[in-house]
Amino acid sequence: ESEAIRTAPAYDMKKAARYLGRMSILRSLIGEIPADHELTLFGHALSGYPEKELRLVRREIGKLTADGHRCSMIMADPDTMSGVSFRSGEPMCAQSTVKAVYIGALLEDQPEAAMENGRYIRDAIVFSDNGAYERLRRIYGPDPLIRWCLETGVDTGFALPDYPRDGNARDMLRLWTRLYEFFNGGKDVLNFGAYYADTSASATRKQLSGRCPVQTKAGWEHGLDETWNYDPCAVIPERFTDGDPSNDECAINDTGIVYTKQGPYLFVIYTDHPFGVFRDYVTPNPLYGLSEALYQLKKSFHNLNVYPY
Repeated sequence: ESEAIRTAPAYDMKKAARYLGRMSILRSLIGEIPADHELTLFGHALSGYPEKELRLVRREIGKLTADGHRCSMIMADPDTMSGVSFRSGEPMCAQSTVKAVYIGALLEDQPEAAMENGRYIRDAIVFSDNGAYERLRRIYGPDPLIRWCLETGVDTGFALPDYPRDGNARDMLRLWTRLYEFFNGGKDVLNFGAYYADTSASATRKQLSGRCPVQTKAGWEHGLDETWNYDPCAVIPERFTDGDPSNDECAINDTGIVYTKQGPYLFVIYTDHPFGVFRDYVTPNPLYGLSEALYQLKKSFHNLNVYPY
């Protein structure tokens, strides 16, 4: 275990368990989100919308969508049963983020996999190791994730490819509600959830982990450039391109759970920005600002007049 995992802020699992019964309600609320071409509140927020915090979120989305880029995101707060979304139903490149929910589904369905291939599970979560993840897929197949898809109302086609290129934020959040249930419902007996506290390239982990516990899984697609070998036979749908021939498929994504003093929230952020850190180790992750803004929005939700649960 890394130092970051050993020193990660602990969270009150008993408090987290209080929200287990609300995960299925969150899934229903997600299905009721109206068209969200603009920033959209959903759920049981009845009055006192947090305008200041919404402006922060809107500003950060504006930065991410500048110059023709795309952003799709959703955040849900099980404490107030409220959330916010922006183009959360749009197909986006969901590659790599799938590792988080696949491994949760696998460990719940076949807990013996932890003893059989625990190192591959760790490496796929913490380092986003493609080889380790692909080995797990070859050994155990898609069935565990198919089951979670059926339980959460996600099209089972999402579970079939190793790396889905046309997922959406709403479906990924539905799957993270099942991951929440796995982490906090007594099924994660070997505490693999701790590895999600130190996953690579997560803006939310880096931005917030010193203030509160997080469990995240970032994802990225670097696009084409002369320093990487890329499959020349890969079919890249036109909707995933950003017009730059050097970045024919790009993504900087982040997904996860943040455990605040006001209760947890779940989030998914998808973009089509190129991931430059691989090339020069200098390019900043553009999701830091939105990660902070969603955290501030969650805290403001706590003061809303909402439907009592």
